[in-house]
Amino acid sequence: MQAWRDLQPFDGRLAMTWRIALLCALVTGVAMAYHIPEAAISCYLVIFLMKPDAVMNCLLGVGLIGLASFVVLLMIPVINLSIDSPAIRLAIMFFASYVFLFLSSTTPLGEQAAIVGLIIAFIMTLVTDVPVGQIGDQGLLAAWKMACMPMALMVLFNLLLGTPSHTHVRNRIVDRLRAAADALETPENHDRLDELLAEGNDASLQQMLLVKLLHLVPKAQASWLNGAVETSYRIALTAQAPSDTISPQRRAALAGRLRDAAERIAARARPEAPTAELPAESRAERTILEALGKLSQADGGGNPKPVPVPPLVADAFSSPKHQRYALKTSIAAVLCYLIYTAIDWDGIHTALITCYVAALGTTGETVRKLTLRIVGCLVGAAMGVAALLFVMPHLTSVGGLMALVFTAVFIAAWVSSGNERISYAGVQIALAFLLTTLNGFGPSFEFSQAGDRILGILLGIFVIYVLFTQFWPTSIVSDIRVRLGKVVDALGSLAERTPDARMADVTASADVLKTLEETTNLLSMAYFEPRRHRVSNDQLRRLQAIRQDLLGLYSEIRFRSQMPAQVSTKLARLAEELANEQPAIAPAVSHA
Repeated sequence: MQAWRDLQPFDGRLAMTWRIALLCALVTGVAMAYHIPEAAISCYLVIFLMKPDAVMNCLLGVGLIGLASFVVLLMIPVINLSIDSPAIRLAIMFFASYVFLFLSSTTPLGEQAAIVGLIIAFIMTLVTDVPVGQIGDQGLLAAWKMACMPMALMVLFNLLLGTPSHTHVRNRIVDRLRAAADALETPENHDRLDELLAEGNDASLQQMLLVKLLHLVPKAQASWLNGAVETSYRIALTAQAPSDTISPQRRAALAGRLRDAAERIAARARPEAPTAELPAESRAERTILEALGKLSQADGGGNPKPVPVPPLVADAFSSPKHQRYALKTSIAAVLCYLIYTAIDWDGIHTALITCYVAALGTTGETVRKLTLRIVGCLVGAAMGVAALLFVMPHLTSVGGLMALVFTAVFIAAWVSSGNERISYAGVQIALAFLLTTLNGFGPSFEFSQAGDRILGILLGIFVIYVLFTQFWPTSIVSDIRVRLGKVVDALGSLAERTPDARMADVTASADVLKTLEETTNLLSMAYFEPRRHRVSNDQLRRLQAIRQDLLGLYSEIRFRSQMPAQVSTKLARLAEELANEQPAIAPAVSHA
């Protein structure tokens, strides 16, 4: 079963899990000791934002502290303006949510912008709960503490116990070489290699850019690691070569060399320069041998740079999807606020929070995320109820509560640290458990309050579902067609080059493989769309077949010295088919 496979351990999963669990326990202890409200939301921020890379976590934490501090200061005159007018408060809540959700969809701020929108909405809801004279010194300060305390702890925690960027980069280089060796020895089994190739180089190069800017390692080491990122990727790409391009004996010899190089790199040493040997039998073999030689050089084989990240996506204002996403999510948040305010049931205020963390751009993405959230909510709520029944009566101190949080979040973080198919369920398990158990400033036994918060989550999920499926539903299939069309164009451009140039172009191959992997994920989401918005299963299967065709054509174009004459004809036919609004149902393209 796929879910069971997704729960299996992999390198780094245990380390990520215990770090998240321990940090959430520390956040809980500080919140209890200093009476900081909404400890569950503080822990949620940690689970939502924590990454394996300690440097990125520190930058995220500092950035969110700065944003939250600026917003809280900005809210002082805004609250004074709206203190006597519920209509103005709603307008401010809606406008601020819209702006920051739009920024989360169109700028590199991403999740941080959405969290700022949540903070503003939370502050505006406090206006009705906190006495007028205490809004400034209690309401705003409470919101600031709720957001900044966990971020400050996350920064300190990662400085002491985190894994730095350069270690992650080195481990990724080693993983690539080992996976390439495995693929050379057993060409029919290269799943791990495909996963590593689908990640591309940009993330590792961005990490190395930070390493160099912050001078985390000596300059010579940073230079070698930066170059080795691209060189190791080139080796991994070439290890995909069809089995008939490298003889079995040569494959075994290359695999041994790759493993030797991986062991030296894991020991923080550079691989040794290769000795003289017989000429390579094929272009693929020669490429691997040359790349191994480059790994022994001081620059690791090159000086690649990450692709610059634009401040705004290209279609920020030309495409309505970003505005519609921000509009629907903001309406959902305001609607949830009006519902629980109108019926005077503040216990279900988690409905508003759910709106900010459950919405995504397309209907399929959103419904899949909502499905994972419902499953996670039920699991987390069951864990919370079990804790209230069997554990809480025996807790007498904050330390015991911290141990309980650590245990429950460890389970949830194990799930959330997995791939995209299950990660949202893990986040929701933790959130539902924390909302159920952290209801005061010590061990809690409030079943009614816990039940209210779970009902609030379900209400938020329902409102988001209705808005995203009934108003401007965005099908994921159009995005799939666009991505597959880009792959066709990239392969057409690659096919026009010489064999040596095709082998040398790492960036083009990385873009193709990364896009094809993204397409696989999008196709899996298409089945979550409501039936009336979803294209037929035959069309989805045809799109999957096109993806497989393009993957086969990529192998032909990259590794064959003499490409079959029909390659360009096949690409032209696929481009025409993808340009149609409804793809034809046709047999798969043959690669023979």
